Amino acid sequence: MKRIYLEITNACNLNCPFCTNEKGQSFISIKDFDDYTDQIKEICDYIYLHVLGEPLLHKDLNTFLDILDKKDFKLQLVTNGTLLNKYPDLIKHKCLRKLSISIQAINNQIVSDAYFDTINNLIEEKRAAYLEIRFYDLENLNDNLKNYYNLLKDKYHFSLSKKENSYQINKNTFIYLNDLFIWPNINHEYITDSGYCHGIIDQIAILVNGDVTSCCLDTMGINSFGNLKENNLKEILNSQKYLNALNDLKKRRLSLPLCQKCSYRLRFHNSN
Repeated sequence: MKRIYLEITNACNLNCPFCTNEKGQSFISIKDFDDYTDQIKEICDYIYLHVLGEPLLHKDLNTFLDILDKKDFKLQLVTNGTLLNKYPDLIKHKCLRKLSISIQAINNQIVSDAYFDTINNLIEEKRAAYLEIRFYDLENLNDNLKNYYNLLKDKYHFSLSKKENSYQINKNTFIYLNDLFIWPNINHEYITDSGYCHGIIDQIAILVNGDVTSCCLDTMGINSFGNLKENNLKEILNSQKYLNALNDLKKRRLSLPLCQKCSYRLRFHNSN
């Protein structure tokens, strides 16, 4: 397992048209976070604090980061960036390995210059953590966001990095470009029952309600293997349901219903 997604909230302060509309208003407790991260630590060191919601909305985020610091986790934090000014010490946490800001999230929002000032300050600040600025669907972003992208291009040299569609602009800062993707939904049309994905093999997700599921795109727990309020993580990952799905995927069979209707995996070079 390379990384585990832990959804600390499914609430969001934006309503982006490209996002699934299944958002809720649930927030994980400090007790559950401490318990779940103990279990995650026995499996891997890399943790993400989102599946669906905006993690910076959680009132206990600083406490969570302190916990991850003490447990020596490596954290990737993905945010729309609108609440970053409330966390001036965010990048000082030793657990933070990478901060990703999804610029496209504000495409239909009105934001002040302070939003971009915060990002600019992060770019120039000396920090150990990587900073990734995401411009999904660049051609269809509003003029304000395109202008910001062009300002970055004028100011910095974009050097192609090892990651596809990613450009390095200084020591620890990267610009990431890609197309928008369609969130999988059990009501979508069937695509195929064969192919490959990194979900289940390289990653799993834990939803705010404790469901352990196949990946960060299963926002409703359709592929749930169990719940951490009923069984611990090792028990769930040793369950027959999980092992069957894992073995099927290793044989390039997509046996779970949501996986058969997901097009995101087609981004991977070895997806067929």
